[in-house]
Amino acid sequence: MDWKQLYSKPLVRVIFHVLFWFLYLLMFALNINRFYEDEKLFQLMYRMFFTMPVDAIAAYFTVYFLLPRFLYRRKYLWFALIFLFSAVGMILLQRLILWYYTYPALLNETPSSPFFSINWLSSFTNVYLATFIIALIKLVKLRFSEQKRLQALKKEQVEAELKFLKAQVHPHFLFNTLNNLYALTLDKSENAPEVVLKLSDLLNYMLYECNETTILLSKEISLIENFLTLERIRYGESLSVKLDVEGETAGKKIAPMLLLPFVENAFKHGVSKISKNARVLISLQVEGSDLHFEVKNSKPLLQEKDEAGYTEGIGLKNVKRRLELLYPDNHEFMLDESGREFEISLNLDLDKIVT
Repeated sequence: MDWKQLYSKPLVRVIFHVLFWFLYLLMFALNINRFYEDEKLFQLMYRMFFTMPVDAIAAYFTVYFLLPRFLYRRKYLWFALIFLFSAVGMILLQRLILWYYTYPALLNETPSSPFFSINWLSSFTNVYLATFIIALIKLVKLRFSEQKRLQALKKEQVEAELKFLKAQVHPHFLFNTLNNLYALTLDKSENAPEVVLKLSDLLNYMLYECNETTILLSKEISLIENFLTLERIRYGESLSVKLDVEGETAGKKIAPMLLLPFVENAFKHGVSKISKNARVLISLQVEGSDLHFEVKNSKPLLQEKDEAGYTEGIGLKNVKRRLELLYPDNHEFMLDESGREFEISLNLDLDKIVT
């Protein structure tokens, strides 16, 4: 049982409130005892005990009624007016107890000043010190609760967006792969059965294996290899593809379907627009928790005007957003199209994924 559940029990709440008022009375008496050294601490506490209910009424009325009903709802004028009138009432009530019980019954004294000769600032501080302490505790508690609520809401929003982005990748990738299969079936290619088999493996991965927050990096590499196999079948000898993997990949984990869109983008917006001698170079290096992933591909000599600077499909925009959500401040993404090739480079700290 956590603290919140424990404190929600009525009996526990009563015990904590009683303990607070006891400690408040003790601290207040210790402070006053410095000026009345001839009076015992217990006597001071006993005398103050009879005016403490006024402090408690003022505190609970302010904190549990005025604050939520008026201040939190930004009804500042009503809050100020009611608080002012209630404060005057509490001060007068405390003074009645002092004048007609504490002085005559406990001290055997007669007050030296008239009843309405009141030091309002001193009396206000005396009555509302506990109110300010409780209000401060309450406001700090509310502040932390609100921060926790906002963090939970933000996490839910991020998770919802990530689910949407991941769901968007799957049909996008499947659509492109089915187009490849369709082209092969039109040509009555003998490679069509192999494409169906590879496509089955890819679908199995997308449906059953990449629903977790992270997967093994080795599986993501296998996914890329399967995709490259499909593309080699599709383009035949007109395509040169090379995949280099360096470093220790065993046991390393990465967000699923994070690297494939970069490879897919190289084919869709580069290779598919070149009739021959198309080239794709893919490099993956792992050093500790650092991943460096690079994709280079040939680009057509004549290109359509691209206002964005580089033709980005849904997949590339999608994965860039996922990087921002999953690896904030722990990744570097670079794109270069200034030369004769498109080049995409990604540096990533695999251990810094947000879960």
